[in-house]
Amino acid sequence: MSSLSPKPDQGCRTRSPIRRGIWIALAALCFGIGIVGIFLPLLPATDFMLLSVICASRGSKRFERWIRRNRFAGPLIRAWEEERAIPLPAKIVSIAMMFVSAWVIWIHTGFNWLFWLLCLVLVMVGAFVATRPLPSSRWRERPTDG
Repeated sequence: MSSLSPKPDQGCRTRSPIRRGIWIALAALCFGIGIVGIFLPLLPATDFMLLSVICASRGSKRFERWIRRNRFAGPLIRAWEEERAIPLPAKIVSIAMMFVSAWVIWIHTGFNWLFWLLCLVLVMVGAFVATRPLPSSRWRERPTDG
């Protein structure tokens, strides 16, 4: 049976420069998609931010630290990782962008089956976002070096 975790003496970083570059590129791509996902509700920003941290941890500890300390992504990542919580401003922006998306979809498609299907998805995602707890005050703290 194979283990999913790396050997203890290797840490999470890949030794091969090519693999390391691939992990770093994937981390950058996921981070960029996560930024776009902040404004487009059908792209899950938090998921891509978490994926970028995972990829960065395999390729570059420095890049991983930068993502975790980023003033926009860092608090969201910490709140989700530690408490499975979403801050109120992120909830408001997310749900507001879902309304904007529904309006744009309506303009382009009218009231057809595609509009109602996408609205159903938006309502389900919005309900998930709205029902997540708010993080405690400790999620705002910056991580220490280490």
